[in-house]
Amino acid sequence: MKNKKILIVGSGIAGPALAIQLIKMGFEVDVIESREEKDMEEGLFLGLSPNGINILKGLIEEEKLYQEFAPGAIEFLNAKGKKIAALDTDDQSKKFGTQSIQVKRSLISHLLRKELAKHGVSIRYGCKLKGFEKDGELIFAKTGGRTLGPFHCVVGADGVHSKTRKLIFPNGPDPIFTNHYSTGAAEKIQVVNSMPKKVQMTFGNRAFFGLMQSNQGEVWWFNNFYHKETPVGGEKINLGQDDLKARLIALHRDDHPIIVETISKSKNLFAYPIYEIPPLPCWFREQVVLIGDAAHAVTPHTGQGASLALEDSVVLSRCLSTYDSLETAFTRFQAVR
Repeated sequence: MKNKKILIVGSGIAGPALAIQLIKMGFEVDVIESREEKDMEEGLFLGLSPNGINILKGLIEEEKLYQEFAPGAIEFLNAKGKKIAALDTDDQSKKFGTQSIQVKRSLISHLLRKELAKHGVSIRYGCKLKGFEKDGELIFAKTGGRTLGPFHCVVGADGVHSKTRKLIFPNGPDPIFTNHYSTGAAEKIQVVNSMPKKVQMTFGNRAFFGLMQSNQGEVWWFNNFYHKETPVGGEKINLGQDDLKARLIALHRDDHPIIVETISKSKNLFAYPIYEIPPLPCWFREQVVLIGDAAHAVTPHTGQGASLALEDSVVLSRCLSTYDSLETAFTRFQAVR
């Protein structure tokens, strides 16, 4: 399928990663993003395992990935701060050539989009997908006031609330709210208690809490807590900063004091609901295929969402480059993944 034109919907992590690889293989690529460019800096941090890091090495300047990060080694603590288990990463370098790290989502996205620009591709921000039109083996994308195309295929890399998925599977399953929120912050604050050299994950009396410090001295933390009501609009929490902070402090009031101290001193708390998608029997339909969270969203607790999406980009680009038939390429992609 080389020398064909492909539309990628979504410019988070999977979309730009796939675009860079396809361009190197001789494809022409367009990328659209429903969010505005300024909104691409939102979000906290995530875990990158060796499988994801090794893919990124071939797409961006590796040293820039480490301009701000936190170690990936983990200590698990009980509510009183006693270590009950550990997950070390020392053996990963020998096995995989690199170690797990924690890194800001916005940094990965920025580096990938910057590399994509070097290849002459400008992302269309604020471009909301509305529908598809087909003309034989070609497909067009309707985006508000204009129609883009023609394309030989479309890749939906637009996340758990994928518009692409909804268009090709209108009767398919919707994302399911897990009744949990993930909250957190990344700020330079002074904590009286000494900061850990590894990620500390605490099984508190009422909620889970993760704490670490980046190589730039920022305190990074997250909390997961139960929330009964489904969020309005799928992405918002109906709590202000003060109310959210008060709720988190109450949840951790009987846990190790460093937790309440960290929450109390944080000023810019971020909160988002955690969704899952029931397994899709098929990730594609005709000229459209899904990758990343659009196809198989996993909860953030696995630390594999970004790495799995990056793996998708590698396998799909190879399948599209190898097979002339879209159906064969998509079928093989899903079978391998």
